[in-house]
Amino acid sequence: MIRLPQKKRPGDPILAEDWNTLLDAIAARTPRPGTGLELIASSGGFAYSQPPEPIIPRQSLPPFAVIGIEKSEGSHEVIIKEGWVIERKPKSEDNPAVKFHMPRSGETTLDTIPRPRIAMSIGDTLWCKYQTDIMGEISEEPEVIVAADDQDGIHYYPEDPESSGQEGTYFVKLFKLEDDEGFPKIKVYQQSDIEHWAQLWTGDNLGGGARVYKEHKETENIFKFRTIRGDYGIRENETGDEVELDFWAENIGEESGGEIWKKPEQNGVPIPDPPDGPAQFRKVVGRAYYLDDNPDAGVTEQIKVVTDEDLVRVIGNGKKGSRVWRDCDGNEVMRIEWDDGLITSTGDAEMEAGCEETDAPPPPY
Repeated sequence: MIRLPQKKRPGDPILAEDWNTLLDAIAARTPRPGTGLELIASSGGFAYSQPPEPIIPRQSLPPFAVIGIEKSEGSHEVIIKEGWVIERKPKSEDNPAVKFHMPRSGETTLDTIPRPRIAMSIGDTLWCKYQTDIMGEISEEPEVIVAADDQDGIHYYPEDPESSGQEGTYFVKLFKLEDDEGFPKIKVYQQSDIEHWAQLWTGDNLGGGARVYKEHKETENIFKFRTIRGDYGIRENETGDEVELDFWAENIGEESGGEIWKKPEQNGVPIPDPPDGPAQFRKVVGRAYYLDDNPDAGVTEQIKVVTDEDLVRVIGNGKKGSRVWRDCDGNEVMRIEWDDGLITSTGDAEMEAGCEETDAPPPPY
């Protein structure tokens, strides 16, 4: 700062150097308006005024910026600018999709005038803390707290079929009060409003049977589902938005044998993606024939197929008997026996012509 010239006693000459020093001192002490202000001079002095429409926009402090610090009984009282916690919700229902929360210090919100004074010591950090429910929506009004240690917080996760979900606790670091040769220095972390997004998700396994949902891995924040995979006799097939489970089988054994499972075919060509419907099997039926090869004489069954509770049985027609051939001396030369319509024993001797005798009824035809 330029000093004024020294005082003169009566009779002392006024030198050019003294006069110039006086002019420089007056110029250095002439009021000048700062940014956004104008200077008004009057007989009573000078006054500063803000123009109604300033040419240069006023510079404003960002949210949560420090406005002032005062030392008080070994600590410091810090005054900060207010800032919002902005909550954005994917679903609105009767509530707005964007909601603004004003944090508080104690019982006083940050936008209250006069502003709340926050007691902090060198090394302390100011945090903005807010709570959420299990769906990620803010459940309590945010607050600013002072802590010397780091605050980790808990991430919420929604209710799922395997657990009851978890509420969230969030800490946003605003600034830290550091030491600068005995004076407080601000280390800034947050210079904007705080944004919170509620990532709403929930799931449920409907109906009975195996559950597709498996678990929520909290440490990875991943919801895991089971894979649908066909096993013995079942083949999975992904088709657009669906997973189809198709019956899959084969007829084993000799090629010449009758196939029980009727494969889905069209014009003799297998269908890779058969239409919806039950799998088809061929029936097992008994054997019948006409009496005396005459359809009008009636039909008898030679082999029957009957079903029990757990079995399919193939049986005969229930007829039992025998027939004996003897020679002219009465000696048995051949015998045929049958049981349930099936021959059980035979003889292979030859007899003389014209000497046939029997001791059993004729065979069942």
